[in-house]
Amino acid sequence: MAPGMVNAYPAPAQPGWYGPFFAPDLFRSWWLPVVLVGIAAALIAINGAALLSPTFFAIWSSYLPWVAFLGSLGFILGIMLGLVLLGSLVLMLLGYKVMAAFLTFPTAIVSLLIGGGFAIGAIFAVIAGILLLL
Repeated sequence: MAPGMVNAYPAPAQPGWYGPFFAPDLFRSWWLPVVLVGIAAALIAINGAALLSPTFFAIWSSYLPWVAFLGSLGFILGIMLGLVLLGSLVLMLLGYKVMAAFLTFPTAIVSLLIGGGFAIGAIFAVIAGILLLL
C-alpha cells in the first residue's frame, strides 16, 4: 500500500484474544480426560465389587439379565476393567494420548457387560476417549 493511504479493514485481533471475557479451552486441557478416566475406573471397579452383594446382584440382574449368566465372573471382570483403565490413565500421563484413547474405548464398551460402572463410568470413559483424540 502506498504511503498516506488509509486501510478500510480493522486491525486483526491478536491470536488467542476472545474479547472482554475469559474462555478457557476445556477440550484442549490435559487434566479433564485424566479425571474422567480416573472416575470411570473407580466406578467400574465399584460396580464389579457391588456384584458380590446378593441384594445388589438380584436388582442389577433384573435390569441387565446377562449379568446373571456372568455370576462371580462379573466381579473379576469389573476389577480387571478398572485396572485396564488405570493403565490407560498412566499412558495419558506419559503422553501417549492416542494409545490411551484406543485402550479406553474398548474397555468402556466391554464394561457394559457388568453395567458399565452404573452406566456413568462407561459414559465418562467414552467422553474421555473422545477428548483424547481431539
